[in-house]
Amino acid sequence: MRFAILFCSIFAVASLQAQESPTPASSPSPSTAPARHVSLRFALPPLDGTISLGIYNQSGKLVRVLHREDAISDFTPGHDALETEWDGTDDTGNPLPNGKYSARGFVVGDLKVEGINYFFNDWVTDENSPHVFRCTQLWMRDGELLVDAELAGGRKVTFVCDRTSGAIRNETAAVSGQHCARLAVLPNAVDCAQGMDDTIWLIDSKEGSGVRQVRQMARNQEVVRQLDYVADDPQPQHIEASTTGDEIFLLEGNDLVERLRGLRLLRTTDDAEGAVSDWKSLFDKKIIAHRNFALENGKPVAVSGTAQTSPGKFSQKLRPDPLQHDQAGKVELAIGIDADGSYLKAADGLPLRTISDTPNLSRSLAARHNDDALDIYQDDGAVVEQFRVSNLAEMIAFDCGDFELK
Repeated sequence: MRFAILFCSIFAVASLQAQESPTPASSPSPSTAPARHVSLRFALPPLDGTISLGIYNQSGKLVRVLHREDAISDFTPGHDALETEWDGTDDTGNPLPNGKYSARGFVVGDLKVEGINYFFNDWVTDENSPHVFRCTQLWMRDGELLVDAELAGGRKVTFVCDRTSGAIRNETAAVSGQHCARLAVLPNAVDCAQGMDDTIWLIDSKEGSGVRQVRQMARNQEVVRQLDYVADDPQPQHIEASTTGDEIFLLEGNDLVERLRGLRLLRTTDDAEGAVSDWKSLFDKKIIAHRNFALENGKPVAVSGTAQTSPGKFSQKLRPDPLQHDQAGKVELAIGIDADGSYLKAADGLPLRTISDTPNLSRSLAARHNDDALDIYQDDGAVVEQFRVSNLAEMIAFDCGDFELK
């Protein structure tokens, strides 16, 4: 549906219904105060798309998002124009003071939003992946590997994971009870798990060193196998094992990284120093700690302190408007985040196009991809997602001028 721009007019209409009363009239309370209705009537620029329309006070501050990514059907059609109403309140429903205001907005055409990549978290591989913030315990139940995890936002879950790839199969009920019943009688043990042939796997802590080791012990306390760590390694925190084969699963971590590994024994050979075990890595899933992040060469990098910020605003040339002598407008673009996700907005705050519905976002950065596209990087504490918004020129601004609110 297209309209030619013939005019842009605004009508403010205030009405108060009087009624007879046997008692003297009192001052109106907020709940009985006369309603203010401002009728906005504007012609639509010649571009198919959604409409965002804002109300601005005399100093140019956005005080009400009246329409956000709405369709033409959300407006009342008039003669060569669209109509809508404003009740004189801000976004929280509070009445605004009398004075001069203006209404302006954008018709947003075929902007393309696409997911590009994920950073810092091997658990997140597509838009349907749970955003695992950290893993907290491992379990083996009926031959299945179970992983307790905390998601971004704090929800705690238990996943059934594939034992050969680590991929999440499904979510299951949480496991109750003690993880390792023999832990209390094992000196310096951090965690343990039942292995095959009635052996036990345990994580030992070397007192004072901060370095740990993983050992497999027979019933007679003889050490069958041993995995040594050095100080810079992610140290083992939790362990599980198969009771039918030589497979172990380790949850390891330090200040820089958390990882879940699956290992399978290939062979054991003897040398001058004793038995040497050769292990195959089944999978290795990492979560890289990133208290903050910055952009370097178009890629996010983890930083511990204050991140280097990208430009907060991007000047964008818009599509020429044939009804305004083919003049191409401009807009300052920025990125917004809220409880519902992320969105492209005008620098004054007016939302223009939804980018994602990722909840729990804490920060975002943006960078130019080319003259007509932005790369958006957003973080919920578990993973940094990269999106690209292109066809940015496919927007036309319209301005309804000033009016008086009474």
